[in-house]
Amino acid sequence: MAEHMASPLAARVFLAFDDFSRAGKHALHFATFDGAPALPMPQATVDALLPAELSPYVQMCQYPDNQAAIIAVNTAELPASKRWELADALVSALSRADVQQLTVLAALHLPYAKDGGLNVFYSSLNGGDADAGVDAAQLALADPAWEVKDPWLSAFLHLVKVEQWPRTHLLLAKGYKPGRDLSGTYEAVDALGQALQLFTKEKVAVDAHEVQRELPRLLAKDKIAADDHLTLLYH
Repeated sequence: MAEHMASPLAARVFLAFDDFSRAGKHALHFATFDGAPALPMPQATVDALLPAELSPYVQMCQYPDNQAAIIAVNTAELPASKRWELADALVSALSRADVQQLTVLAALHLPYAKDGGLNVFYSSLNGGDADAGVDAAQLALADPAWEVKDPWLSAFLHLVKVEQWPRTHLLLAKGYKPGRDLSGTYEAVDALGQALQLFTKEKVAVDAHEVQRELPRLLAKDKIAADDHLTLLYH
């Protein structure tokens, strides 16, 4: 039976998607777990977890000794008609792999969020607030009245609530619209990196100097991809 097989996913998963500035993805790109970087999972593993027509929209990485995994979802390239389908497939994959703890990182447009501290807001689902091994005490709490406007994240979180599993944490930086203020992207990535370090009790670390050094290159790559996407849309 499936439960006797080694799970292809770690019990602890960090997830990011194409938020305004891709800040969640960038923060996880620089994140180490107990000092070690994450390595890409074989495509065959991803293909085994997700339907063939959806796996191209997802990258997965794993930290050594299967301590944690990263799931990066390419929602910018995902057709609107497949949003719910991919959200459902991922929730099913997390359930089948018996993932215990999910942490979603994102920078969202939070117009009513008060500035102060790290500008990272915490929320939890499915009893995540009782999770051992994490510490959200130093993070501001997200206002329950805030509405998640991102259509993919909204669908995904709805299904996570319906499934009532896994225990889920949200680390939400106050985001900025892309192109409007590049320094806002740096701030969001830096804030998420610091929040992740506090939240995981230093198990996960993001090197701020490496972010400063490498992020411009990643943002330039993002801009080219976004320009190509707009070219396809408007020509």
